[in-house]
Amino acid sequence: MTGFDAEGVRKEFLEDDHTPLMIVNIGRPAADASHPRGPRLSYDDVVTTV
Repeated sequence: MTGFDAEGVRKEFLEDDHTPLMIVNIGRPAADASHPRGPRLSYDDVVTTV
């Protein structure tokens, strides 16, 4: 995940001069934490064979 407060993360979690570049979420969301999957394009709508 990008677009976060890197300085805030550094102050909260790091004890040195490293600068975080990104955050990686580890784990699984709760059963009610996400929206249902949206519609997807079919294979034939996306792939063209030449």
